[in-house]
Amino acid sequence: MATRAQDDMVTNYRYVPEDFMKHLMGTLAIVSVLVLVLAGLFGVPEKPPLTIQKDAIQNPVAFEAMTTRDLNGQGRMASYGPPYNNGTGNLEFVFQKWVGILHPLNAENDFILKPLRMAATVNPSITPALNQFESASRAQQILWANNYENALAKGTVKNGVVVVPPGNYGPVQALMNDTLKLGESGLMSGALIRNPNVVTRFDNQNYELFLEGQPLHSAAAPLNLKGTQWGIEHSAVPGYPAAWWMTIPTWIYQWPFVANSPANDAIALSIGFLFWLALALTPWIPGWNKVPRYLGVYKLVWKDFYYRQTHTSPSKGDETRGVS
Repeated sequence: MATRAQDDMVTNYRYVPEDFMKHLMGTLAIVSVLVLVLAGLFGVPEKPPLTIQKDAIQNPVAFEAMTTRDLNGQGRMASYGPPYNNGTGNLEFVFQKWVGILHPLNAENDFILKPLRMAATVNPSITPALNQFESASRAQQILWANNYENALAKGTVKNGVVVVPPGNYGPVQALMNDTLKLGESGLMSGALIRNPNVVTRFDNQNYELFLEGQPLHSAAAPLNLKGTQWGIEHSAVPGYPAAWWMTIPTWIYQWPFVANSPANDAIALSIGFLFWLALALTPWIPGWNKVPRYLGVYKLVWKDFYYRQTHTSPSKGDETRGVS
């Protein structure tokens, strides 16, 4: 309720005792009950996650194509560059290492060969093809993988196995079929653990990066979740709010010189920090600190106060008592 201009908050209003702890605990109890009831009625507004097992079962040919590209060095993470692989050639390496990317990634070994070695301890039939591939020269390995990748364009699925036209694939066809079985079984997630000897682990790097590229992009595009679609501004579940507070960082990522830079994360982070710094130092930056006054937004916020100031005649004594 608006107060009159001549009201004095000290002399014209009485004090009423209030139990703020009672209000706090009562409000907390009501909100807690509402949250539990609504969660029970509507559940959690989350879309089922895209797992390695789900992708392998639903898209077996595409799954083998993805893993074959990891084997020949053409996959999304195999050719990503710093900080995951291929040296330390740009600024992004420093920033990403600061925030926890400490272990370089070898997609061929970490995504394919190492999990197959682990599976071979349980299924020895994998070992001959694995030994044949590892004993070949790198040029021969790439030739086999390239041939098989090209053949997958005509691949079909028969009895749960990917079938391609005959060709010079060496052991790659067998290895990719075994990788597909590992993915379909759900065991690939555990096989991607970087250090299986550590029971309590928080390093999920390899598991999170395995589906990077075509699988994630295919799942994200229909939901408008790709980076070029301002993805974080959209919810995976229609009708629910997304991360609207990330509007400025998302906007920065759309700038061409940021989006096309190999160090785009570092550049976007730096520009975002400058935005924050400008806001934090607004009161002390000459000219910039006058912008709120020129915009006049404060007059909209306090329009009731300014209306009373211009339309109410002061009563006797207001000049000395002041107006709160």
